[in-house]
Amino acid sequence: MGLFSKEKCILCGAEAGVLGRTKLNDGTFLCSNCVAKIGISKGFTANTLKGLSLDGIKERIEYHEKDVKENLERVANFNATYKVGGYIWFDDNHKWFLFPKGTFSSKINNCYVFKYDEIVNFEVLEDGTVITKGGLGKALVGGAIFGLAGIIAGGTSKKTKEICNKLEIKVTTRNQDRPVVYLNLINTGFKKSGFVYKQASKSVQDILSKFQIIVDQLEQEKGVTKELTSGISSADEIKKFKELLDMGAITQEEFDAKKKELLGL
Repeated sequence: MGLFSKEKCILCGAEAGVLGRTKLNDGTFLCSNCVAKIGISKGFTANTLKGLSLDGIKERIEYHEKDVKENLERVANFNATYKVGGYIWFDDNHKWFLFPKGTFSSKINNCYVFKYDEIVNFEVLEDGTVITKGGLGKALVGGAIFGLAGIIAGGTSKKTKEICNKLEIKVTTRNQDRPVVYLNLINTGFKKSGFVYKQASKSVQDILSKFQIIVDQLEQEKGVTKELTSGISSADEIKKFKELLDMGAITQEEFDAKKKELLGL
């Protein structure tokens, strides 16, 4: 086949020219319409797509279509219970959060709504240096406790300490398409003694405090679930041994000993 000849799409069967197709690692092709259904993202790149089999492509499309549909439902039902300016909004009733489009935007139609239990960890970066962090199984340490200004250790110059050129929060999630999200609060140089930096620092404090409350609650819920599961498991085991006792398969002494073991007595 020549460079400009058309190739058949492995998924839909349509013929596609060189500019309207993607070649997969196995030598087959996917047309641009089918690629659009895949949902290329930071978490699912074009290189990832090229390594998929036909079944893998179908599964990916099914996942993406379901995710888009569910997100539209979350957007429609989102009701912010806590806002940090136009940076991030939280819905404690549904346990969701989102990043509004634009610093002071009230429009969320095109936003992606994350779930609380997708949060893994979060970090504050000032000019590329991590100055505070927290997350599941971690205590909040660094600037969120002691204040952001002056936290960076070993600053290379007086100018570096006095000016902040970039302040952002990095959120790592379990979301397949959005494993890492950056929330930018400062994108140009501002004096740390000035109003803009101080306001941004306060917003960072508010956001990190909320995130830490969320992950702490998740840890508590996880612990309760584990205890309940353990309790149910023990009860089921005791029931099984009681049936064995009734059948005469084990003695009363053996049953009593096993019961004490399962109950931790």
